[in-house]
Amino acid sequence: MKFLYLCCLLFISNALSAQMTRFEKSNGRESASYFEGSSWWSGFGMAHYGAETAALGETDAGYNLQIVTLSDKPYTLYDIKKSNKSVILINNAIHPGEPDGVDASMMLFRDFTEKEEYKKLLKNCILVCIPYYNIGGAINRSKSSRANQDGPIEYGFRGNAQNLDLNRDFIKCDSKNAMSFSKLLQLIDPDIYIETHVSNGADYQYTMTYLATQADKLGYGMGTYLRTEMIPSLEKSMTAKNETMIPYVNHHSGALQDKMYTFYDSPRYSSGLTSLHQTFGFITETHMLKNFRDRTWATYKFLVSTIEFCSKNSASIKAKRKEAKLAVANAALFVIDWQVDTVAYKTFEFKGYTADYKTSEVTGAQRLYYDQSKPKVWDMKYYNRMTPTKTVSKPTYYMLKKGYWKVADRLKANGVQLIPLENDSVIRVNSFNIKDYKSDKRPYEKHYHHSKVKYDLESIKFQFREGDYLIPMNTDKNRFIIDVLEPAAPDSYFNWNFFDAVLQQKEWFSSYVFEDKAAQFLSENKTVKLEFEAKKRNDKDFASNPKAQLYWIYKQSPHYEKEHMRLPVFRIE
Repeated sequence: MKFLYLCCLLFISNALSAQMTRFEKSNGRESASYFEGSSWWSGFGMAHYGAETAALGETDAGYNLQIVTLSDKPYTLYDIKKSNKSVILINNAIHPGEPDGVDASMMLFRDFTEKEEYKKLLKNCILVCIPYYNIGGAINRSKSSRANQDGPIEYGFRGNAQNLDLNRDFIKCDSKNAMSFSKLLQLIDPDIYIETHVSNGADYQYTMTYLATQADKLGYGMGTYLRTEMIPSLEKSMTAKNETMIPYVNHHSGALQDKMYTFYDSPRYSSGLTSLHQTFGFITETHMLKNFRDRTWATYKFLVSTIEFCSKNSASIKAKRKEAKLAVANAALFVIDWQVDTVAYKTFEFKGYTADYKTSEVTGAQRLYYDQSKPKVWDMKYYNRMTPTKTVSKPTYYMLKKGYWKVADRLKANGVQLIPLENDSVIRVNSFNIKDYKSDKRPYEKHYHHSKVKYDLESIKFQFREGDYLIPMNTDKNRFIIDVLEPAAPDSYFNWNFFDAVLQQKEWFSSYVFEDKAAQFLSENKTVKLEFEAKKRNDKDFASNPKAQLYWIYKQSPHYEKEHMRLPVFRIE
């Protein structure tokens, strides 16, 4: 009998030990590696009622994304939308060198199966976790790549298996990870999205800062609810947990002064993408100079506070999203670009450190330092509003030529309906004719990103082919569609180079051959000839440049390819 009792104690002890995380076993000094962590999660999914572990979608590293769900009863990823519960999606290790959320989520999910005060929160909520989003970066571990960060002992790398920064990839989907993420977002339609990070920038006393989906951009009633209800409640909840948090300190050069500005989360970032799908988004940014143990527990507390708020306000959250989706489906005008309002601000008490300059022992120049022995409190002006700078009206439909399958794939992954034409058809459309744009001189995440786009909309009858796509504009995906298909939107597919082939002329002419054709064309087209003569009179450079003159005539002639500088995207008004 005594032997049996000892065996039972040993079994219980081993079970409890298996539930402990690498973080806890190392007293907050180590973070679980990808292989250790994914094994832990697999065991967790098998051991607990209400937990499910699944593989969904590819990543660049060759491993499928591991997805874990937890509620008061089992839900597969395909069942989640059918429930009446609020859904919280937690995404970790997008930058695996910032693993606070990796270990916080393991402890969180385990505690939500053991602690009664947490279990009851799952009555209204389903938790979904991506333990390691950037698997390639998580596998690429070292002890040295994070020069500014206090722990853990070993961690992953920022770049993924393609060396992409996945925190800039959400709209362009150069990675398999991002395509899988988009499909997951549509599959579960989360009410709240949380992504865990560690900050860079100035030094201050707080461990936890946060980025929320920019409220003005989120709009449609959700922005007001986020600003006036959700954020104040989370800040109060964190303070009650002895973890005061403030908005992300968006400052990266010089000494921190008395101003902070909201972050412009365009849809290359996750919170910018989720706003296009009417989801509340949060990015946790623990402070790099606080130790790993404290950062991880701060992340844990934020996750608990968010789940507490979501459980208590589940009905309100779902109602706000439902209203916003309906409003987006029916809206006639959409904002496609914003700027920070430099007039409106709120003031809050900021706890920082005294900043000063001294002579560098390395360069001999003056260098900035923050004196942690001299804490300092001052009033901080926080400019947290944004104002629209560009708007566009919603067409009845967009058209997309079928050859642009990369664009079609991304639209489909984000829940956009594409209806193939059944027959060749001539349709009256408005055509985007690109007149000017600027391109980055150096590559940025595999691209030479465009900006400052100028274009004309030309009403034409266009010959579409069977299989070209008709995209109806009467759904809650309208914001997403407009943000990626309108070329002037900052993160449009045009700006991310998906249509660059149309910017290059494919056919040309030999001057000595075209000379005679140009003369004949002018003689047969008197209006064009008058325009040509007027341009020579009024433009001295043009008048002295025979090659430019021939090219001008060529562009007016039937020989010039009409697809040059014309986007394969069209509006039907």
